[in-house]
Amino acid sequence: MRDNILALIRVLCKIMGASRFGILVILFSLFAKAGLPQNFTYSTRNYTAVDGLPQSQVRSLVEDKNGYLWMATQGGGLARFDGKEFKVYTTKDGLLSNDISSLLFDHHDNLWILHAHGVTRFNGYSFKRFHDPKFQNAGHRRLYERNDSIFVVANGNIGKIFQDSLYYWGRPLVHNKVIWKSYHTTVGVHCFFMKDGSCHILTPKTEYSFDVTDDIGKIYYPFEYKGDIVLRTDKGYFRVDHRTQTIEPLKLPIKNMILLYDEKGDFFWTRDGSNLFRDVVSKNEEVKRDTVLRDVSVLQVVNDSEGNTWFASDGRGLYKYFIQDFNRCSSENLRGVMAILTDRCGTKWLGTLSKGLWKINKGKSHAYVDKHETSRNNIGVIQQSPDGTIWVGSMYGLGRYDSVHDKLDWFTREEGLPSNTITSIEFDEAGTMWVGTGGGLSRFDGQSFHNYTTTNGLLSNGIWHLHYSKRYKTLYIATDISIQTIRDEKIGVLQIPGLNNTSVMSILPYQDSLLALGTGGAGVVIYNPKSRHRKFITTQEGLASDFIYFAAADEKRKLWIGTEKGINRVKLARNLEIEENLYFGYDNGLTGVETNLNAFELTPNNKYFGLVDGLYAFNDISSMPARSFDLHLTNVQILYGEYDPRQYADTTEGFFRIPVNPRLPADRNHVTFYFNRVDKRYPKSIKFKYYLENFDKKWSQPSSMTEVTYSNLPPGNYVLHVMSTDKQGSWSYKKIAYPFSIKAPFYQTASFMVGVVVLLAGIITLILYLRVRQKVSKMLLLERIRAKEQETLRKEIARDFHDEMGNQLTRIINYISLLKLNGNGNSNGSGDLYTKVEDSAKYLYTGTRDFIWSIDPVNDELSKLFIHIRDFGEKLFEEKNIQFRAFNEVKDKIKLPYGFSREANLIFKEAMTNAFKYSNACNVTLLLRRSEPDGFEMSFEDDGVGFLTDEIEKSNGLQNIRERADRIRSVLRITSVKHRGTKITLNFKLTKTLKYGLAL
Repeated sequence: MRDNILALIRVLCKIMGASRFGILVILFSLFAKAGLPQNFTYSTRNYTAVDGLPQSQVRSLVEDKNGYLWMATQGGGLARFDGKEFKVYTTKDGLLSNDISSLLFDHHDNLWILHAHGVTRFNGYSFKRFHDPKFQNAGHRRLYERNDSIFVVANGNIGKIFQDSLYYWGRPLVHNKVIWKSYHTTVGVHCFFMKDGSCHILTPKTEYSFDVTDDIGKIYYPFEYKGDIVLRTDKGYFRVDHRTQTIEPLKLPIKNMILLYDEKGDFFWTRDGSNLFRDVVSKNEEVKRDTVLRDVSVLQVVNDSEGNTWFASDGRGLYKYFIQDFNRCSSENLRGVMAILTDRCGTKWLGTLSKGLWKINKGKSHAYVDKHETSRNNIGVIQQSPDGTIWVGSMYGLGRYDSVHDKLDWFTREEGLPSNTITSIEFDEAGTMWVGTGGGLSRFDGQSFHNYTTTNGLLSNGIWHLHYSKRYKTLYIATDISIQTIRDEKIGVLQIPGLNNTSVMSILPYQDSLLALGTGGAGVVIYNPKSRHRKFITTQEGLASDFIYFAAADEKRKLWIGTEKGINRVKLARNLEIEENLYFGYDNGLTGVETNLNAFELTPNNKYFGLVDGLYAFNDISSMPARSFDLHLTNVQILYGEYDPRQYADTTEGFFRIPVNPRLPADRNHVTFYFNRVDKRYPKSIKFKYYLENFDKKWSQPSSMTEVTYSNLPPGNYVLHVMSTDKQGSWSYKKIAYPFSIKAPFYQTASFMVGVVVLLAGIITLILYLRVRQKVSKMLLLERIRAKEQETLRKEIARDFHDEMGNQLTRIINYISLLKLNGNGNSNGSGDLYTKVEDSAKYLYTGTRDFIWSIDPVNDELSKLFIHIRDFGEKLFEEKNIQFRAFNEVKDKIKLPYGFSREANLIFKEAMTNAFKYSNACNVTLLLRRSEPDGFEMSFEDDGVGFLTDEIEKSNGLQNIRERADRIRSVLRITSVKHRGTKITLNFKLTKTLKYGLAL
């Protein structure tokens, strides 16, 4: 196998006209399977102003805990790089100056930025400047941290900054000594070289000085080597052991200036003028040198946490030195590899776009180029039949390799093919060959071709790919509009929802029972012919494109998906959900980017891909240690930065000072979250998904967007969940869970709601009260007016009736009296008549007076009623010498309803008259008193002969007084005992019920 690979290298070099460096490229690529780090091919990528770098003079580099690479530029400000884009900070953002010489991260994650005339501190959110007018034009400037303080080396002295406060500028480190140079290690050891030749060492715990003797010589520069500081002098190398405080000679055969010792790789980065080298010192102290950059002045070399090396240059921008995932194995002379095949004998066959067919075997190569029919030099498919025959498809015919005569025999339409354009070749389990062409399908039995076109069952003659499944004993045909099948010589159509009128570019097996369909616009479809279940994988799931040339599985069941924008490597779970998705494109070594339909070979040892610009080999570097940085928030903005969310939180966290659990006001509910995960190797493979708990119903679709905005969030508690893919392209278990809340506006709080309810209830009650009061007032006013009118009318009637009837009756009485005085007096009958007339007139006058008294509203009072009845009784009973007594125990003025006085008066006058006529009583009593708190009782009692109530139950007089009592809503009781007297009692209540505006 090794001999075959070496032979292949020699042949390819001969074919491609490769240089010596090209041979090394091929060697490293083809031996990548050995797993040795030194066999990997490294590449460089230059970032300049075209890529977003603010200035081409990069003076200092530093990597932070999140993976960002920070750059100090000369005049362009500060730049931050995440592998995809540069974020630039200038004086407009808060820098003291855009001219930066050095950078330092302290253990609080603050970035200290050194300028020519001061220092700027950046905490990820805000800048703070420390300026000293005397701090100008320093020849040597450095920053270092010691014991929670930041020290600035400038003009031979030091300045100190502690807890964001400037303590001093320009103090000497050692009394009467000036600093010439300084070096600061990664383990906190600081070495200062004084102008007088002495050296001062600061460690985390101690400090000491020593003089540089003549044995050491003149110091040129220091560097760190295996944990110690090494001095390069004019007499060689000397190691400074800060633990033993000694200086010892060190043998190093390197003559160039050392920029960095890579302890992990055990090699040196050196510089000679404007050339950068990678020097490896062997055990016999020989230097193996690799020239990495020419005509580039490199100022600093930094290794990051992902296995990349970065070069800061003076005028040529930023360089990235890394292991490419893909190496191009061909030169510019061989472009467009369209098909790849390794046959059973180990011979490699390459089909090209215009260079014909190439066979490489045991160090020998042969190109099969048709000089007469150039279309046959465009080889798009190569296959080996079960009997070992090599078949090739070209743009002009089907070729069969004749191993005996070492030539190709061609079949065209003249031999029976439906078209000369051959797109696919497949063999079934019987060894029958099926040929897909631009004009239909053909079956070759070894002797002749049997064709299938639209005339005998095909829906389209444009065939892209063929695949025969032994499991289903079916030939699957990919056409430009559908998928068709041939089983038992019957042509069928495979109906897959979502693929209507969509061209299918390739059909390949996946997991034995499934098919991986590459489509021309719908992505990849994983299809189960038995259950007809389908799974679409598109750009929404992270593919580079939905135009798929092939989707082929390797030995680990990872799908390699070739598109016109690069290659995706996808790993699916058992339920066909994506577990990993890694994208390879231009940044990963695929210069040509666009793949080809049949140009791939996937074996456990090698993976080759033919692109439009040549052949590429894959380097599997997944086993190399490299850090995958965590997903993190970079900013939280309210209304696109109009308000600072940190004012609504008690604390902040992280480098970017993200507010912890902020409680935002109700009118600050437009929130934008910025998040990122740094990956400087596969930046375009990173995908994000987010989900806002208590707002979103499901996770968002994967995308490369690093921000999300939520507007008009209702009040409540929320948690923003964000997840991203890691360096392998799988969804990382480390997620963001960021809680925050939106306060309810005052009009949605419980107290406000209760207040509003109470207020509304009060308003409604007040409105109803005012309306009822208005209605009542109106009714009372009307009743008062009506009562006033009635009262006035009653007074007028009483007055007029009194005047008129009184006058008339008085005249009658007077006339009769005169008749009696002036008559002859002879007739006794006339005298009796006169007497009756006089009595009747008197009785009429009395009754009329009672009526007039009752309608007078002045008399509607209980006490006046009692007095009126009493007066009547006194006049009545004095004629028979009956003793009459009246008692009033009610002293209050009680208003009586209209009509009550008249009815009550008539009741008791009737009772008194009956007692006067029939009772033969000696004593009678009239009594008024309260019977209950709101009731009254008026009674009339005599001590006469009495009567039996059953005997007079139907008496008209008794019936009348009962009806009168009912009319005034009173209870009349008559109690009589034979020979013991009679008592008539009237019980009544005067309630607050309104009737005509009066109390009843």
